[in-house]
Amino acid sequence: MNFSIKALSAAAAASMFLAGQSQAVLVIAGVTDGDLTGGNPKAVIIQAAAPVADLSLWGLGSANNGGGSDGQEFTFPAGSADTGDTFVITGNTDSQNFFLNNFVQNFTTYLSAGGAGAGNVNGDDAIELFFNGAAFDTFGDINVDGTGQPWEYSDGFASRIGAGVGAFDPANYSINDDAFDGLTEQQHIDIFVSAGFTAIPEPSSSLFLGLGLLACLRRRR
Repeated sequence: MNFSIKALSAAAAASMFLAGQSQAVLVIAGVTDGDLTGGNPKAVIIQAAAPVADLSLWGLGSANNGGGSDGQEFTFPAGSADTGDTFVITGNTDSQNFFLNNFVQNFTTYLSAGGAGAGNVNGDDAIELFFNGAAFDTFGDINVDGTGQPWEYSDGFASRIGAGVGAFDPANYSINDDAFDGLTEQQHIDIFVSAGFTAIPEPSSSLFLGLGLLACLRRRR
């Protein structure tokens, strides 16, 4: 995965004009269907390619199994975003905890309604990003089950590498089907670190030693 701010800025420059928003734009930066218990982590990753004054105008939906659009299933809470701000919309609490427990909070995470809906994706589900109720950016084909398609990301992930927004173009994404297949949680974490997420550091051996010495000193008092 590679959530490049430079590429996202290019996406803003190439995007359609949004009346009154001065090219304010969110884009689908990535989607993941992990291989931990329950197929986790399941998440859609959205990034701001330009400042966004009102996030509540934006929303997300997943089109499951080629059944066509399910419409906007998640709406961003009111607020604003700066260029490069990252939002992780997860499908269940286990997926949310994967991000909250393993990475420094240089992103905002949301749990999609009821642990289902927009973030509860499988690797054959398409994604729609909505602006003012209309589809603005799309990953996959909402009318086609992704199984066996070039954009399938089962036990894997897809991440944006191109600037185009709107109709889905596979050339705008690096698609890595089965990339998580059989991997441990730590190996999942390592892939996200390579994408630009910052892992929460493990306590060092010197810290453990210091805590041990402190405990000995306390016992001797």
